[in-house]
Amino acid sequence: MRSESLFVAAIAVGLNLTMVGGVAAQTKPSTDIDRSATLRFVWTGTPAQYDPMLSKNQFQDMPYMFPVYDSLVRLDAKGQIVPDLATSWSFSPDGLTLTMRLRKGVKFTDGSDLTAAVVAKNLTRIRKDPASLMQGQLRTMESFEAKDPETVVIHFDAPNPAALYALATSAGMIASGKALDEGVNIGLTPVGSGPYKLISSGPQGANYERNEDYFDKSQNQFAKLTISPVIDISARLAAVQTGQADAGLFQVDQQTLNRVNEMVQTGKFFVHKAYQPNSLPLWFNTKIKPFDNIKVRQAMTLAIDRNAISQGITNGECKPAGQPLQPGVVGHDESLVAPAMNVAKAKALLQEAGVGPFSFDALVSAQEPTMSVGLAMKAQFEAIGITMNIVPTPSVAIRPQFRGGTHGAMVTSASVPAPDPASIIDAYFMGGDNPGGVTPEFAKAVAEARTKPLDSPDRVARYKAISKMAYDDPRQIYVCWSPVLVVARKGIVGVENEAYLDAAPLPDLRTYGLQKGP
Repeated sequence: MRSESLFVAAIAVGLNLTMVGGVAAQTKPSTDIDRSATLRFVWTGTPAQYDPMLSKNQFQDMPYMFPVYDSLVRLDAKGQIVPDLATSWSFSPDGLTLTMRLRKGVKFTDGSDLTAAVVAKNLTRIRKDPASLMQGQLRTMESFEAKDPETVVIHFDAPNPAALYALATSAGMIASGKALDEGVNIGLTPVGSGPYKLISSGPQGANYERNEDYFDKSQNQFAKLTISPVIDISARLAAVQTGQADAGLFQVDQQTLNRVNEMVQTGKFFVHKAYQPNSLPLWFNTKIKPFDNIKVRQAMTLAIDRNAISQGITNGECKPAGQPLQPGVVGHDESLVAPAMNVAKAKALLQEAGVGPFSFDALVSAQEPTMSVGLAMKAQFEAIGITMNIVPTPSVAIRPQFRGGTHGAMVTSASVPAPDPASIIDAYFMGGDNPGGVTPEFAKAVAEARTKPLDSPDRVARYKAISKMAYDDPRQIYVCWSPVLVVARKGIVGVENEAYLDAAPLPDLRTYGLQKGP
């Protein structure tokens, strides 16, 4: 577990720097918890809908789905797979079947039972329904079989041990089979087995109340739960500071760091930090000239002063990056250090490529710190004769626009559903965010690495090789590993048990509670 300081020593007193993680074992609720309390949480996204298979933006929808649905498995504090609806599992020797035993006695909020047939129905729907937008996450899964009421068997068309990570996301969330059979619109009225029940939802956020029949009382310690979208980071922090909210999630920029410091020093607030595979990269569209030329991409990588960006924008909290896999993830290679800025070499590479001064349009996420990173990159590219025209774009719209293929680049964070190299490499290279695709050699290496067992030394070596290929042939410019902060008022507990945030900044509030007291 990484333990980098969040702030300088002068303000470190009182900060709990434990990385957030998930709790899956069934435990008794603490007698010190006020189970009559309400949690008010603020974050960036609005609730769109609640059907696991229909997420147009999985990362906006999942935080609103976590309270109402259980998944087959979850992630713990270290990003390890742990039980949820499935209590145990095993792969066949050839890796083509995964057998999962289900938790006994689980009921959905409509009173119906969890069975293997219900799980098979849900997974088949997500994998095979033409309307499903989550098919890709289960793409190696061929069919689903209810072996008996408590045993579900997943059949693969090729070995894919990393599929367990997909089952910890919305792709593995299980809805009531009765609701699906009766045609209930679970996008509007979700029926899950989770620790809370949705009461209302709209542009102003979502309201929940406790599911009193939930199997793990440590996962629903509030009587009521509210998640409210506040897109502006300053307004979001103000909501916590003024008592309008109890906690919120924040990305790091200098102004936010200063304000959080002031809040912590009052003794009324605390903060948790997690690093994520969010290097705030510039993504190239290699279909557009001159980005189809590897030497141009290499030159632009050398034009970036990562240390200056980190110090100037995040007070050094954004750790310089040069590869797609962050520290702590299988395949991260310590020898692939972030390239130092070298203007002379960058100019020489452009000359070798036969490319003179040029300009290009880049979509840049309008939120901080991404916009400041984009502005810094623009200034640094000018030193090698390249003009980057910034097109400010809302974060929810940037990817769809970039995938349209008319812009040369985008600058936005990289969010993935799981802290596993297969998920991260897919997010960076194997989907629509990389319009130019990859080389056949790269695609072959990714396909072969995917089949290796999660604890296999061969898997580590193969993903290190993939990281080296990405380092030598940059399809993105990696800038720095950016942390996210959970800022909460004193008395809120369980944040250290929250589902793993290193993959993506997705709040999962099921472990939160409020201590009794004045």
